[in-house]
Amino acid sequence: MFVGVGASRLGRGMLVAVIAVMCHLILTQAGFYQSAARRFFTRQAGATAYGAYAGWHGKGGDGLTYQAAVAFNAKERKDKKESSGTGEDNYFVGTGASGLYVGVADGVGGWAMHGYDSSAISRELCASLQEYAERAAGAPGPKELLRHAWRRVREDGIAKVGGTTAVVAQLRPEGQLRVANLGDSWCGVFRESKLVFETAVQTLAFNTPYQLSIIPDHMQAEATRNGRSYILNTPEDADEYEFMLQKGDIVVLGTDGVTDNVAPEDIGMFIRDHDNMKDLQAATEEFVSEVARLSKDPNFPSIFAQELQKLTGEPHIGGKVDDITVVMVKVD
Repeated sequence: MFVGVGASRLGRGMLVAVIAVMCHLILTQAGFYQSAARRFFTRQAGATAYGAYAGWHGKGGDGLTYQAAVAFNAKERKDKKESSGTGEDNYFVGTGASGLYVGVADGVGGWAMHGYDSSAISRELCASLQEYAERAAGAPGPKELLRHAWRRVREDGIAKVGGTTAVVAQLRPEGQLRVANLGDSWCGVFRESKLVFETAVQTLAFNTPYQLSIIPDHMQAEATRNGRSYILNTPEDADEYEFMLQKGDIVVLGTDGVTDNVAPEDIGMFIRDHDNMKDLQAATEEFVSEVARLSKDPNFPSIFAQELQKLTGEPHIGGKVDDITVVMVKVD
């Protein structure tokens, strides 16, 4: 009888171990994550707070029309240090003689833990980007725009310390898309709901993106004494891209609050399910609302969870709560 009980317990233990291994194997399969993500992503979005920018129309030389929409959702914070409604994210939309300029920037959140406003640097950068886009003579490209705006931010001295990523896009009248990207914000183009262009992330390590930083001399000196260093990228480090747009294309720019949660395929599916973003502003708001909901879902197989699992070899699941900012442009 005693032996039977021991065998029974051993059998149950082995069964639990087998089930655990099977679950681990299932969770590590990309196909599972993709299919699960799509099931989650097509659920009805819940209500959430968002901000929006009125649509912009600009006539291109070949009959193209660019319409822009913006939506954002700032994550909840107990100790609110940032002074932007978009949280540590920011964005800009500007029109110039050479077309439409749009961009998003994501302030590095770690500075808030030290009492600094992590949104200041991304906010000032986007304000400078918009001002230069609308006032510049000629046709400055996105990297030139970023270079000028960053110089202005450093000279103004409003942002005292911090770091930010940035992706800046120029949509020219003839349909040429030019992009400069530094860090892990993202730009993608969807044609008939399929991804046909995207930028690559720039990171030094997992969850450590390239960033434009303002670090006072005394802080750099202290870091050097302690054998540490700060990430100090410049606009010259930004990757540059060119792509020809067509009528019907949807251009999406987003901070990592989007791409840490959903895959480009899921964004394409959303675009398809919303009639190629026929009502651009309403659809953009709904998209951000849905991503925000998923980011708070502990059972959602987010992109961040998948990447963390690859890094650690341990199963991870759940959304990644973050500020979410999106600019969408429809080419008509």
